[in-house]
Parts: sequence; structure tokens; C-alpha cells
Amino acid sequence: MEILLLAARGLSNRKIGEKLHLAEATVRRHLANTYSKMDVSSRAEATRMALQEDWITVSDVTEER
Repeated sequence: MEILLLAARGLSNRKIGEKLHLAEATVRRHLANTYSKMDVSSRAEATRMALQEDWITVSDVTEER
């Protein structure tokens, strides 16, 4: 969920990887798996769904990076 939240905040895969000490490819793979499970195809769709399902809140997304 943390990777999805950081993606929703607008961080690139590279920046997410740096923040979490993961390889960019690992972040990309994790997001692809997450999108597949959510049945979405983009960060925007995943963010919308996560907000609608109350997995994350607007304040979670708008917090400082």
C-alpha cells in the first residue's frame, strides 16, 4: 500500500525506489501487480479506486513528500 500511496502523491518509480530503498524495476513490478489485482491500468485509476474504497484519504495523498 505504501508504494501505491507514494505513486498517488506523484512520485516517479525512481523516487519511490529511492525513498523505500528498492530498485526501480521492483517498484514497477509491484505497481503492475497492484494494478492487475485492482483491475486498473494507470496510477490515476488506482488512485481514484483507492480513494473511493477508503484505502487512502485525500490528506494522505496531499501530505508533503
